[in-house]
Amino acid sequence: MVNEIVAIAQQQAQAAIRRAAVPAALGVVALVLFLFALFALFAALFFFEMPIYGPLAAALIVAAVAFVLALLAALLMRIGRRPKPPPADTTLPQLVSLLAQSAPSLAPRQAAWAAVLLALALGLMARRSSAEKK
Repeated sequence: MVNEIVAIAQQQAQAAIRRAAVPAALGVVALVLFLFALFALFAALFFFEMPIYGPLAAALIVAAVAFVLALLAALLMRIGRRPKPPPADTTLPQLVSLLAQSAPSLAPRQAAWAAVLLALALGLMARRSSAEKK
């Protein structure tokens, strides 16, 4: 019974890590590539404007363009869409059920830990259900 609880907890942790790590890694790679492209575009703009307006005015033009793009990006981040909620997960109710079934056969210290885990699981379930209602 305890091995099943540990297996469910490990499965939950691995799924949470996968859900967070893969998009974060892809985001970092995309950010680095985007920054390289942005630097190249600003350099090209500077060298395009320099013969026409001179180095100081060209630098100011490039800085103004960068500032406007930063404001636009900040605006888009503020009005971004909310992510889709993850699909319903049935392992948390299984964990609660296993804890409730194994509680009578546990020693007092293990029963205390089971009660803590049960409270944590019920709190997570309540939090998830309140987040789905919004």
